[in-house]
Amino acid sequence: MVGPQGLGGPASVPPELADLLAAADEAATTLAWDRFLSTFGDLILRSARSVNRDHDAAMDAYAHVLERFRTDDFARLRKFTGGDSDNLSRWLVVVSRRICLDLHRKRYGRPREHTPERERLARKRLVDELWEKRKPPDLPDARAVDPEMELRRGELGAALKEALHALEPADQLLLLLRFDNRLSARRIGEILDYPSPFHVYRRLNGLFDRIRKQLEDRGFTEPEP
Repeated sequence: MVGPQGLGGPASVPPELADLLAAADEAATTLAWDRFLSTFGDLILRSARSVNRDHDAAMDAYAHVLERFRTDDFARLRKFTGGDSDNLSRWLVVVSRRICLDLHRKRYGRPREHTPERERLARKRLVDELWEKRKPPDLPDARAVDPEMELRRGELGAALKEALHALEPADQLLLLLRFDNRLSARRIGEILDYPSPFHVYRRLNGLFDRIRKQLEDRGFTEPEP
């Protein structure tokens, strides 16, 4: 079994890591990275959440950890000194938490951008993507306050939040990067290791169909309830 590079001698590592470090081309690396995240991705996400109680901050930290692990041909992962999956899991927790803490310290004192208003606007952008936008004449007067409409908007927001929380962490992160951080499909593909922007859009469209179906089942069939 292939061991980490630069350790001065052979060392046994779990196959998910061995295959990743031994990958000889981009296709093999992509497959090995997917396998690695399938096994250890949830563990890394939980580590990010242990440092960041805020959902958005945790997902942001998770993306940062993944990016750091991929940097310089997986240089950080190559520092693992060997052992079974349990040893690797413990090592990943320690390293992931350290990366998250470093990120937190770097941002300490800076005002958080994830305000309730920004969250509301991000959710509105997602809702607008789920259904075709109506023509301007059909839009309600923004100055009008309709208690029933406000109630339905609240219900739509709650239903959307529930649908999002039911998604896999990787899909939650994809939507966060797209609608909250407003990253391009190209940049998202680089962070999440999609082969191309096309694959990012294809996954987004699949998620739109799934979320829209769940909302329609609950009686929401357009952006404005």
